[in-house]
Amino acid sequence: MEGNSSASYAGIGGVGSNIWPLTGPEVVSREKLKELRVRTNGPGLYNLAVHVLALAATASLIYFTSGNPWLQVPAMLLYGTVIVLMFAPLHECSHGTAFRSRWLNHVVGFAIGAITMRPFLYFKYRHAAHHTYTQHDERDPDIVPFPTSLREYFSMILGASFWPKLVGTLVRGSTGNYNEEERTFLPASVRGQVSLEIRLLVLLYVAIAAVSVYFASPIALIYWFFPRVIGEPVLRAIRMAEHTGADESPDLLANTRTTLVNPIIRQLYWNMPFHAEHHLASSVPFHALGKLHDHVEPHLKHVSKGYIQVHREILGEVLRLQREARRAA
Repeated sequence: MEGNSSASYAGIGGVGSNIWPLTGPEVVSREKLKELRVRTNGPGLYNLAVHVLALAATASLIYFTSGNPWLQVPAMLLYGTVIVLMFAPLHECSHGTAFRSRWLNHVVGFAIGAITMRPFLYFKYRHAAHHTYTQHDERDPDIVPFPTSLREYFSMILGASFWPKLVGTLVRGSTGNYNEEERTFLPASVRGQVSLEIRLLVLLYVAIAAVSVYFASPIALIYWFFPRVIGEPVLRAIRMAEHTGADESPDLLANTRTTLVNPIIRQLYWNMPFHAEHHLASSVPFHALGKLHDHVEPHLKHVSKGYIQVHREILGEVLRLQREARRAA
């Protein structure tokens, strides 16, 4: 393993590392954990069916509003939101907890990875590093620095750094020329498999583009690419709420935020708003996170009532930092 000890990969099968010893999971007893971590296919298949139906319903809105941009653009945003929220089942499959069957986690994970342009195997190892080093300012590959200005805040929401990273992942993965950060969470033994998946995805995207050009068809743009792009800010806002403004410490009770949301978002985001609970016990399937929340809520430092409240607090702090910067100038 190049330049790192095996502790770098602890998140794939364990919690934390000797470099960043995570605390907090001790509030969940072994008996409770054993009760909640039981995996089954039913809830995942149900949630997947609901998500597919939501995709079909919102895609039909695009079709029926064709020719009226004042209606079609909002329809695309709604459809795109449902698409980007597929990040949740992709994420759950990467933990092997969306379904009991291992092959089902992989098949669904690969399929959603293709739709959302997130290579499944690459994400699996990157996300494992995020769990191992949650909120470590150097080793957490998904840490979101707190915005110090309105410009930085809206840049994050619009994905100014996300899209270059995504394109870079596809380019580097296709060539097998991974950067230094990626080599810390991608063991040498799996890089060939990760590159193979990425090359197949890139070939798929090139084929879709070629067919679209040959037949002069806008279908892929209207029902996939454009909605996928314009929906991303919704996911950026949700993902910012998960850790931004929380403690940059190894205390899982304080470095992750749970957000209490309405049943529709909770359904389409596969219970991931219970994010502190997920980090405390990532082996607990999504459908049991509500029960885990009831068990650990008194111990959690950051529990917010909705994403609007979270972003109101973030923006309030951003404005305060801007005022301080102006006074110091």
